[in-house]
Amino acid sequence: MIYFTLFYEFFKVGIFSFGGGLAMLPLMQDVVFRQNWLTEQQFLDIIAISQVTPGPIAINTATFVGHQVAGIPGALVATFSSALPSFIVIIIVASFFYKIKNNPKKEYFFKGVKPVTLALISFAGIIVAKPTFFVNNYSQSLKATLIFIIVFLGTKYITKINPIIILLSTSLLGIFIF
Repeated sequence: MIYFTLFYEFFKVGIFSFGGGLAMLPLMQDVVFRQNWLTEQQFLDIIAISQVTPGPIAINTATFVGHQVAGIPGALVATFSSALPSFIVIIIVASFFYKIKNNPKKEYFFKGVKPVTLALISFAGIIVAKPTFFVNNYSQSLKATLIFIIVFLGTKYITKINPIIILLSTSLLGIFIF
């Protein structure tokens, strides 16, 4: 029964998400908490691991959640079911694309989807930021905010920094500061 639930829930996430992996995170969070599969901290840890693991964040997150819930078979089911809707849509769009490529209604669809995508990606940022910056421990919040500001300004004004260097250095900084 757990495999069917994993398939159903992650298929729904895949079919109702537009805008890529970050846009899927709020829907995944809803599923994970509604099903009581993980705690908030476990989900945040999975997001962090998914971001530094090669591959799309949504697929990685689904894989890790499925593994936590039902082991390797659960990981396979969650991964497959979250990717399946995109595969189906691409097959359908590819088969009809030549018919709709000059259709103005296609543009209306994308104009409607863009704000929703932005909202979902913004919400994904809030999911990660809330337990990081707004904790009861003032010292920890201050340290996290300081790291964020340094990385933000560094990437905005010093664009030659390799993202891998940023990840490694902030990881080490986190180990020593926290």
